[in-house]
Amino acid sequence: SGSPFSGIRFFFRTTMGRDWPLLEHVNVKRRQRLPVVLSRQEVRSLLGVVRDVQKRTVLVTIYGLGLRVSEALALRAEDIDSDRLMAWVRDSKGRRDRVVTLPRPLLSRLRWYWKQYRPPSTSARLFVSAKTGGSPDKTTLQKTIVAARRELGLDKRASLHTLRHSYATHLLEGGVSLPMIQRLMGHKAIKTTMVYLHVTQTSGAQVQQVVDKLLADLVDPSDT
Repeated sequence: SGSPFSGIRFFFRTTMGRDWPLLEHVNVKRRQRLPVVLSRQEVRSLLGVVRDVQKRTVLVTIYGLGLRVSEALALRAEDIDSDRLMAWVRDSKGRRDRVVTLPRPLLSRLRWYWKQYRPPSTSARLFVSAKTGGSPDKTTLQKTIVAARRELGLDKRASLHTLRHSYATHLLEGGVSLPMIQRLMGHKAIKTTMVYLHVTQTSGAQVQQVVDKLLADLVDPSDT
């Protein structure tokens, strides 16, 4: 939905077929809302109470790779490069491919998950609903987050996208540069990535070390 100013401009220029010079000098800025971000402990606690194996694996993947929900659900086995510790995100927003760093703990989790829930074809998506044969339902995943939030008594209005925001913020706090985070997140402009400067706390190390640490406490050793 556009701003009231956009509606006025549309009315004058399109509906009335008239120009109003003053419109060129008026710039109504939209309010910039900072993203909801969870601490690392809150992420561990939130995902820790998700008991459904597939749902938990999807959520861990969203956080561990900093993905949009649609990107996580579109992942295929062939997109996981275990030798180079990379994951390909295909045809994402803006119809662009990108490569993200693959945390070793997440790789272990995905290998265990693949052995237990392997779809019929190796080219199939990693996450396939047992009921429909298609992708898991986004609404159900969102309800899973809400239920976990309530179980923990977490006041923050965390959503599926909060996991992606938390990933970027934790990378920045771990010392990963903004340009690198921009690339990992698939942001077209650095300005989009800079919003995480407003919600960070500390700084530290390199991408591989940071993402390994982010996932270390989320993967149960018995799963691997």
